[in-house]
Amino acid sequence: MPKIINQSVTLEQKLNAALAVLPNPSQVLKTKAATMEIFHKVARQADVYPQIASYRSSLYSLKPIVQAENQSVADFFTEYLSKFDLRGLIGNAASARDYGMAVLEVTEYTTLDGRTVPGRVELCPPEFYQFDRERRLRLKTNTSRDGVDVFQEWPGKFILIQNNDTLLNPYGIGLLDIAFWVAVGLNGNFEFLLQFAEEDGRDRWIGYYPQGTKEEDINDLLTMLVRGRNNSVTAIPEGMRLELKEAAGRASSTDLYIGADEMLRRKIEKLWTGTDLTMQVDGKGGYSSSANGLTIREEALEEGVKLASSAVSQLCQIVSYLNGLPEVPTVTLQMPKSLSKTIAETDQLYYQMGMRPTKELLLKRGYAEEDFILEQAPAGGNQTADFAALPSDYDPLFDVFTAYRERIKKKD
Repeated sequence: MPKIINQSVTLEQKLNAALAVLPNPSQVLKTKAATMEIFHKVARQADVYPQIASYRSSLYSLKPIVQAENQSVADFFTEYLSKFDLRGLIGNAASARDYGMAVLEVTEYTTLDGRTVPGRVELCPPEFYQFDRERRLRLKTNTSRDGVDVFQEWPGKFILIQNNDTLLNPYGIGLLDIAFWVAVGLNGNFEFLLQFAEEDGRDRWIGYYPQGTKEEDINDLLTMLVRGRNNSVTAIPEGMRLELKEAAGRASSTDLYIGADEMLRRKIEKLWTGTDLTMQVDGKGGYSSSANGLTIREEALEEGVKLASSAVSQLCQIVSYLNGLPEVPTVTLQMPKSLSKTIAETDQLYYQMGMRPTKELLLKRGYAEEDFILEQAPAGGNQTADFAALPSDYDPLFDVFTAYRERIKKKD
């Protein structure tokens, strides 16, 4: 008995096999300008653009927390960042995740408390910049063949953000590069997407010609078949005829097209947000798959937080450079106070075991130091359970500790 193969799995294998061998634009195109032009087109694709906008929107609520040994410096930067367009800076920094790199330029300066500070920072076209062999950023110009070292020529004016850059690739890794062929498939027509997926689901067009027909007439008939398949209309000579034989069996053309389009859209969603949102909205998959998707999404957001933190840190360095301040403060960008169920349960286990949160943990969880009054731990170590209490008081603690040990064993 022949083995029954699930069509959706086969289709996904076909798509993955095609995407695995198709090279990224950065590996094929010879110039940086041509590569970036392709990236711009991918970013405007109807399925890609909403993912980019959604990801950046998730970072706009980041809240800066300034820490410095000099309190006057901390107070000054806290005031400055509260008045600065931090939303725009974060959005521009996040574009490095899409393009691999982002170059930001201070285009306006202003004053605050008698000090000169950047008033406006704008995103520069990445195709205008390149790296030399020493990985120094250079601006392409008509007068300089090798470009101008922007940080040496204009100190205190530029910010450079790189996403997963390496010694061999200072341009970083851009999601628009990875998503190119997926976007081509989503932006392609019905015919292209079916060819991109597999041949089995396409409708067949059959042409009939009389005996003795010339070879060039047969070729014309084949051209008419393609025209009829693409446009649904054609004109043929008398004596010839066309016949449509619809695909039957494993998949129809329409089912194949819908399946391929959905899989490609989900690849875009996973690439940007780290989770298959369609799966959750459509109610496909169980709780475990949905919960796992949310966990991965938090990890994906951490990439954006890292890029935004780099931009804010460099902005503070520029302010310190322009004004000769005694130190550059440390700025932590906090996510909103929304903790996942898993993180909350884990923290609860530690707290019930007698441990107390540190300032670093509170900052990591999205809280400010002033949100809590931290009790000083007693001398001799962390606070422990009161074993002189009634069994009903500390039995729950033993239960959660046992559950915690069992969880650790399962992880091992």
